[in-house]
Amino acid sequence: MRAFWLTLKDRRLRAVMKARKAAGPARGDLAAEPGRAGELLGPTQEALRLAAVAGGPEASAAARAAAADFAALLEKAFSDMALHGVKPDAAMTEALGCAQRACTLAPRLLSPSGRTWGAASARALCAAGRKALSQASAAARSDVAGFPANLKFCSIYSGLDGALDALQRCCEALFGI
Repeated sequence: MRAFWLTLKDRRLRAVMKARKAAGPARGDLAAEPGRAGELLGPTQEALRLAAVAGGPEASAAARAAAADFAALLEKAFSDMALHGVKPDAAMTEALGCAQRACTLAPRLLSPSGRTWGAASARALCAAGRKALSQASAAARSDVAGFPANLKFCSIYSGLDGALDALQRCCEALFGI
């Protein structure tokens, strides 16, 4: 009930919850067509910008800022994939899957009964996604033969890593509400 009441009352929190829900198509729709990132994530970023002026708990402002960073970094990563003509590889797919599962935990982070478990799960999922990206990035950097292609992948890995960091900050801010 607390989560429902907070979500209805706080515009910033409503925008965060919508942003996290909008990240759901990222793994499926955007993995198939990375060029659609602006179309799918742009309205989410606009809603987060509009919610910035709303009042409410300070923690919801931190969650909104982190959700805006998450949406922007996710859009940039997919835009980079479209620009370079890259489809998500295994590491990107694993990281996106972890991000998608962490996004589904948002209601638990606001619920008194599931807060601790939800926060620990989100932290673990973000760490698992960052680990997969880190390993793939290290492998790409060590392969000097395909330097130009590996540089593209490393920049995309770095962008997705930043998105996972922002997602974890958002989860922590939601846990603090």
